Amino acid sequence: MDGITDKLKRFYHKHNIAIWAYVSFTLIGIIVWIIRDIRYFFLFNGIGSTEFITRVIVTNHPEKRQLMRRIIQIFVGSLLLFMLGLGFGVDFQFEHIFFDLQAGVVTGALIHAIIARIVIPFVFGNACCSRACWDGMFFELINDKRKYKKEVKRNNWIAWGYILLLIAMTIFVAHYFTNPSGDENEALRKKWIICQNIFIVCLGFILNFLCGSRAYCRLLCPYMTISSLLYKFSLLKITPVKSSECTQCGACTKACPMLIDVKESVQKVEKVQNAQCILCERCVSACKKGVLKVSNKKAE
Repeated sequence: MDGITDKLKRFYHKHNIAIWAYVSFTLIGIIVWIIRDIRYFFLFNGIGSTEFITRVIVTNHPEKRQLMRRIIQIFVGSLLLFMLGLGFGVDFQFEHIFFDLQAGVVTGALIHAIIARIVIPFVFGNACCSRACWDGMFFELINDKRKYKKEVKRNNWIAWGYILLLIAMTIFVAHYFTNPSGDENEALRKKWIICQNIFIVCLGFILNFLCGSRAYCRLLCPYMTISSLLYKFSLLKITPVKSSECTQCGACTKACPMLIDVKESVQKVEKVQNAQCILCERCVSACKKGVLKVSNKKAE
């Protein structure tokens, strides 16, 4: 028994984040199954299983970290957009929460907001942005990290103003046109899903060209604005674990798609506390000395 116990302890120590991911998503799936539908259990259990398998692979083959993350991003993002979105008419975008409120119904938009942007951030921060967001998946295809003479910083007034603009838009559309929410408007909702995602991607490409990598995510995304409020409570963050071995090459900062100064956190021997960190681990992959990792432990 002692031998089995020791093996289990070693397995947990080696794969604790993968285990947390699987257990967290499975529990969420069970809860939403009880509240709504068994299909949600299969959805979240599938996401948790995929995260578990890929993290186990990365633990043994760290050079495959970004490949595994992109596999999750493509799998989950495509599942949410093409199967649930265009297939079943489930709109996960922020503005649809307010279409649903005006129609008096609860759909995937609110469930997504609560789970991905309020519950999960307490453990995994903004990891959904780098592993489940289909718009982010498109933005990474043109991951533009050019240096600008004047770097555009996030402005909370603009970010919250954008949220108010989206809410006002839903009120206007619902009152003067047709609310896409409700089972009777599924065909219209699917067209709305296509149009709104084309708008977000096009706006993101323009902002990416003007303001740098993943500019829509950094400057405007309403989900990022909400989940960023909870980032400081996140259990897992990018953490220097061997800061004394840092060569100050700056590869970690150059790799960050959110333009975060990761090297500064290493120099200060502290976790990355920037609320826009999406836990993509590009900085971890870029560091040749293994200085960084995702951890709940104290920086060293």
